[in-house]
Amino acid sequence: MGCGCTDCEAMMQPSLDGMLSDEEVAEAHDHLERCPPCDRRYRFEERLRHFVRVAADEPMPLSLREKLDGLRATHPAA
Repeated sequence: MGCGCTDCEAMMQPSLDGMLSDEEVAEAHDHLERCPPCDRRYRFEERLRHFVRVAADEPMPLSLREKLDGLRATHPAA
């Protein structure tokens, strides 16, 4: 069974979540080796997830929290 761009796209998030079988991981990585656009997208997603994890660990400054609270007060959710 081959893995095309559509298949690779569908497997990208589950792969990053560690939810694929060894066979599916091998298929996806085989495709990534042959397809630079999909490989770039996968690497972007990896970096984005890393950035989000790092950013989530940084404490939010009180001034920013107050500013966000003020924005919520002036723009209530619909």
